[in-house]
Amino acid sequence: MKIFNRIVLIINTLLFLVVGFFSISVSFSKKANQWSLDIVETMVGYLNVSVAGRIIVFLFGLFLVAVALLTIVGNIENRRAERTVVLQSPLGDILVSLSAIEDFSRVIKNQIKGVKDIKGKVYAKRKGMDVVAKVTLYSHRAVADVTQEIQEAIIKYIQYTLGIETEIRPTVIVSKVAYKTAEEEKKDE
Repeated sequence: MKIFNRIVLIINTLLFLVVGFFSISVSFSKKANQWSLDIVETMVGYLNVSVAGRIIVFLFGLFLVAVALLTIVGNIENRRAERTVVLQSPLGDILVSLSAIEDFSRVIKNQIKGVKDIKGKVYAKRKGMDVVAKVTLYSHRAVADVTQEIQEAIIKYIQYTLGIETEIRPTVIVSKVAYKTAEEEKKDE
């Protein structure tokens, strides 16, 4: 897929360069405009006379349309594959949405003391899953202890929920450390 993406990138870049230079040349002056018009007329005149030229242009046009359609289909399939995890069962495949897995934030928030807020994002990779959790912590606990508990809880939750032993790499980003007010302390008790 990477080779296909590179080919499409090269083709798109070349097409944008050609159209861009053509547009710039047409807008410069009457002489440049006439020169561009002469090139187009020469090409069209050649196509009117040559059957081989028309076939080449037709095949090139089909190639560009196919590349465009394959790009659209490939991107849709790639996005669909990125946003689900496929689990194998004896009765068939099971697709689990990554957004369903991302609900770990509610469970972990209630499970670990010292977490004020947590928002997670899960990315499925070939060799496992990457999890990014942005957290707001309370200041009454050590950041290192709480983040380690969060990482362990994420791994346990995802492995238990999916029933898999795949590698899970959680990254915890502490976005804020908040002071716990008296009202919040009463709520916890």
